[in-house]
Amino acid sequence: MGFWRQVIKPRIQVSVLAGGHVLTDGVEGNESVNRMTIMRWGQPGEVKVTTAFGQKHFKLSRIEWEHGESRNVGKSTNSSILSTALVGSVGAITDIAVRAMKKETSNAYLYLFDEEGEEYKTLIQCTKEQFTEISRIIS
Repeated sequence: MGFWRQVIKPRIQVSVLAGGHVLTDGVEGNESVNRMTIMRWGQPGEVKVTTAFGQKHFKLSRIEWEHGESRNVGKSTNSSILSTALVGSVGAITDIAVRAMKKETSNAYLYLFDEEGEEYKTLIQCTKEQFTEISRIIS
């Protein structure tokens, strides 16, 4: 039974925006860490972080999430032209659908302690769902 618990542990894959150099053990090119996978490991709060350069164990102390989203301005301009060209409700529906397109730009800060007890801060790109999954690891 223990083997299967290890195999099916939830893994959260996120993009690393800053602080990726602490996720590896002195490997050349570790400044270019741009993806990582986080999974629960051992006790609550303990995680295993896997990157293209290897894996490392940390204690996840907390996560802070910053919500953000942006709209594509070019699409809203094009939608106005398109809705003007189309007559009636089809044009209005098209305009609403295109204007509703948003890009999520939310970020989170992970506070990780290494085996020596030193704290590191890593900035990741994180959706609300990913934030919720990572928060569950702490408890």
